[in-house]
Amino acid sequence: MAVPRGNIPCKLVRISTGNAQQEILLSDMTTIGRQPTNTLQIVDRLVSKEHAVIARKPGSNTFLLSDLDSRNGTYLNDRLVESTTVLKDEDILRIGSTTWRFASSVEAPELQAEPAADEPGPASIHATMQIDLAHDFARADLVLDERMLRADYEKLRLAYTLSRDLHAAPSIDELLDRLLTRIFEWLPVDRGVVLLVDPKAPGEVVDQLYQAKLRLRPGAALSASDRDVRVPRSIMHQVLRRREAVLSTDARLDARFNKAQSVVLQGIRSSMTVPLLTSDRTLGVLHVDSLISSGLFAEKDLAVLVAVSRQASISIDNVLLQRRVVEEAALRSSLSRMLSPNLVDRIVAGDLAIEKGGAQKRVSVLFADIRGFTSLTERLAPADMVALMNDYFERVSNIIFKHDGTLDKYIGDCVMALFGAPLGSDEDEIQCVRAAWEMQASVREFNVERAAAGQEQIGIGVGIATAQVIAGYVGSSQTMSYTVFGRGVNLASRLCSQAKAGEVLISPTTYDSVVARGVDAFAMDEVRLKGMADPVKPYRLTAVP
Repeated sequence: MAVPRGNIPCKLVRISTGNAQQEILLSDMTTIGRQPTNTLQIVDRLVSKEHAVIARKPGSNTFLLSDLDSRNGTYLNDRLVESTTVLKDEDILRIGSTTWRFASSVEAPELQAEPAADEPGPASIHATMQIDLAHDFARADLVLDERMLRADYEKLRLAYTLSRDLHAAPSIDELLDRLLTRIFEWLPVDRGVVLLVDPKAPGEVVDQLYQAKLRLRPGAALSASDRDVRVPRSIMHQVLRRREAVLSTDARLDARFNKAQSVVLQGIRSSMTVPLLTSDRTLGVLHVDSLISSGLFAEKDLAVLVAVSRQASISIDNVLLQRRVVEEAALRSSLSRMLSPNLVDRIVAGDLAIEKGGAQKRVSVLFADIRGFTSLTERLAPADMVALMNDYFERVSNIIFKHDGTLDKYIGDCVMALFGAPLGSDEDEIQCVRAAWEMQASVREFNVERAAAGQEQIGIGVGIATAQVIAGYVGSSQTMSYTVFGRGVNLASRLCSQAKAGEVLISPTTYDSVVARGVDAFAMDEVRLKGMADPVKPYRLTAVP
């Protein structure tokens, strides 16, 4: 913008609490209004399309302010401008919701910079999240326009009411419903949508958004396509990457939309888009728009929407946190029944993942049951029998978990455990063998205690087989459990049946896997086992390091 020779450049400086200070260098003729064709465009529904003009008096440094019969008037030093008025240094102009200071002296005649490629163009205004409502809303005694005072009261009432509503929301769906309901009471919007981030979705954050809640203006004749709100990626990138709120007076003319096909097809006119943020992550985006009116929203509306989004973000984060706590407790409770505390902690923390669905796995399967159990139940009273079994199961289960095994199930007096499923390691075979050996030692200690108390003693046999099995969650729609199927399971069960009290029998495959680890075992004669086509040569453990 050229400055006439000999003239002192003057400017308008916006009085704002935002981070960036907006200035405009005045030319010989500076037009002000809502239309993008004005020298100074102010996106505010209180501002007329052609609102006011500031003109330099020919051959002088005097600037004259004239109102162009605007609907809501132009105010100079809180007085309505009714005729052409000379501007003086430090005069305060109020046009719609924005306030400007006239500066008649400028140290250097800098040219007005063109907006950068990723900054809003002349048909739009954007505001950052750094908005202070206490400064954007003037004291009541300083507001001369009663309509503006009432409008500001409604905005602040919304913020208060919404804070109360969101605090008591029991779920995300109910919370978002209350949020959009209040926004529709406050703003004349056609559509409101909340897009939340699904961190499990692939790609960058803008690709992880899904439409969590949509609300349409009641009674609006909107087509089915209007229910699919697609915010242009250029706007989404600005909102998410810069963590900024974006206001557009006419999306069709907004350079940031880059003539996006979704804008053209949906006919978006006015829109506001704000991020939903916590201190360390992005929860999603709140977007409202109008398909009918341009210039519908002012910066003060954006300021309130930003404040609302802050409240909503806190409430959403709290509900998500409560949901995670409940889900984590349920997961921990479920996993604790079959996995060691160490593995449960790692799975809940996300360090380990359990594969869902069926899969082939190399697993060492362990069966252990009490010898002579049927006759034992006939000799003991029911209360004594239950106490015996609970004590026994407590001991052997702790040993399984100690060696990072999985407690598959209890079958009467029998315990079935897995080493290698659902989580596997290179130590599965040796851990399984050590667990079996320790079980026998624990039962011997248990018998010493029972003998001292004058109670009947027990003996257990243990069978172990290592093989490729099918592992996965099975069951009905009402209950599911993790287990394994295959020859290795049957072999371990049959070896357990062959084992005498105090013995641990292992399959040849298991022996081959642990012999190099210092395990001693006695090779037994081949036996034919029920359900096995070929004879099996088991090994009886004699020493485990």
